[in-house]
Amino acid sequence: MRPFIGVGLLFLALVSTACVGAQGPRVRVATATQAELQAVENEDVVWYEFQPGDVVPVHFGFIGAVEGGTDGPAGLRAKQRFFLVTSKQGPLRLSFDGETLVGGGSMQAIIAPVARKDGKGGALLWMLYMGESGDAEAELDKILAESE
Repeated sequence: MRPFIGVGLLFLALVSTACVGAQGPRVRVATATQAELQAVENEDVVWYEFQPGDVVPVHFGFIGAVEGGTDGPAGLRAKQRFFLVTSKQGPLRLSFDGETLVGGGSMQAIIAPVARKDGKGGALLWMLYMGESGDAEAELDKILAESE
């Protein structure tokens, strides 16, 4: 009976770790000062907060098998409250309630080769999906339908 209890407690601990957010300082990106950002640089876990309406410049850079980036920032506008949760021991995670971390389907990259408008070769459409539904294709279809 005791081994079963031990396995059950181990399973519960693993599930709790996966679902409940790790503790760490919180910084609202849109209003953060340089001092606030520097203060959390060495933390193991940091919760970067975004509120509806926050507009944050985003710089894109690619390293590894590809190389490059944008000359200037693109504008990211938050449509709802969410957190990007960084950890030195794991991948970037998302939280929509500020307490629990969501699964991998809530953040996906969509990459599609497309023809350039000038007819001189191809280009890449590279989109990052972050959403509670976990259904990037449905969200993309919704955006495309609204733009028609």
